[in-house]
Amino acid sequence: MLQWFFLSLKYQVWPLPKDAAQLRKLAINLQVPHAYTRPYTRFDISVVQSNILERLQSFKEDTLYVLLLLLPIFSIAAILLFFIAWSLEILSSILSSFCNS
Repeated sequence: MLQWFFLSLKYQVWPLPKDAAQLRKLAINLQVPHAYTRPYTRFDISVVQSNILERLQSFKEDTLYVLLLLLPIFSIAAILLFFIAWSLEILSSILSSFCNS
């Protein structure tokens, strides 16, 4: 998902490659159907480019759902780490007071 997010951002700024080999590699990475079944003609390249853009658009729509799922998980993990660090600090202060006396 992270690779798709990066590619989505990259190809919003720069155009898709026109070279058939680079386009085929990108299509295979994005799992675009019928992207690597036969050699490309000029028309096929434009079709594959439009399929790749559709695929990237669908990933953009799915990214929101993934972020909404991961945000609470990372928030809970951060809160747990905070409480663990806080309890270890309290425990170390208690142990140091016993060692000093």
